[in-house]
Amino acid sequence: MSSDTNDPGDEQAILPFDDGSTGRLIRSQWHDGKWYFSVVDVVAVLTDSDTPRQYWGMLKKRLQDEGAREPLTNCLPLKMRALDGKMRQTDAATAETMLRIVQSVPSPKAEPIKQWLAWEGAKSLDEKANELPEHQKRLLLRGEIAEKNRDLAGTVASAGVITTRDFAIFQDFGYMRLCGIGLYNGEKARDIGTRKGLAKSQRILDYMGSEELAANWFRITQAEAKIRREAIDNKLDANAAHFTVGKKVRDTIADLGGTMPEELPTPDQSIQQIERAEQQRIAAEHQPRLFPTDK
Repeated sequence: MSSDTNDPGDEQAILPFDDGSTGRLIRSQWHDGKWYFSVVDVVAVLTDSDTPRQYWGMLKKRLQDEGAREPLTNCLPLKMRALDGKMRQTDAATAETMLRIVQSVPSPKAEPIKQWLAWEGAKSLDEKANELPEHQKRLLLRGEIAEKNRDLAGTVASAGVITTRDFAIFQDFGYMRLCGIGLYNGEKARDIGTRKGLAKSQRILDYMGSEELAANWFRITQAEAKIRREAIDNKLDANAAHFTVGKKVRDTIADLGGTMPEELPTPDQSIQQIERAEQQRIAAEHQPRLFPTDK
């Protein structure tokens, strides 16, 4: 397996984040330019139910019976990470749709949750990332890159970039082109992995800090948009377009006086190590205390 982390089959998602008010966790994911929130998690906050999935199932039936189908049709099945670390599909909705669902749940927490949803839903990816500590910022951007790489893989498939090797070559054009400089200074994915001291089985995106991940996120999203906008239909032009975007991103970093990606430090912890630490932290917070806190 190549050390290129941009495998279109890569499955990652952001970890849940504390809602900041009730102590419960609401998973959120940036998808198609908007924040999507786990419906089950919001229901859990509203109801304090030990079985929020069952409550949501009954609520869906009631909404269907009442003819209020719009909130249900606007929900999307997205894969989000559960507390055990496994990816599971769950109903997710934008802040706008979630607000309509909240109105159907009698709860004293409805107003605080509405305010929280409106506030969080209006934030951009950059705004949300800037509020987070570095380790959670990396998780957020890594999850978004995984999703955008799947979008990119789907787009370039129409240009003949189909096999794993095709996609690896295509990705390398975003990093470099022959001896030319793309986003990186003449480095292919394999070279980046070697510089970072990674084994072939380790993915380079899992060993990037938030600044390097952000540069690659911009490369991926803009390459996908360019190929789709220009209706590119062959591998040669798709590769060239990816190189052009990578070089433009590098030029922008230079114009802003930023640090080039190859000069950024490699984090001590991988994404997987951060995920395990977050899972342990979240699990510990949900464990009952043996002794009540002294007052």
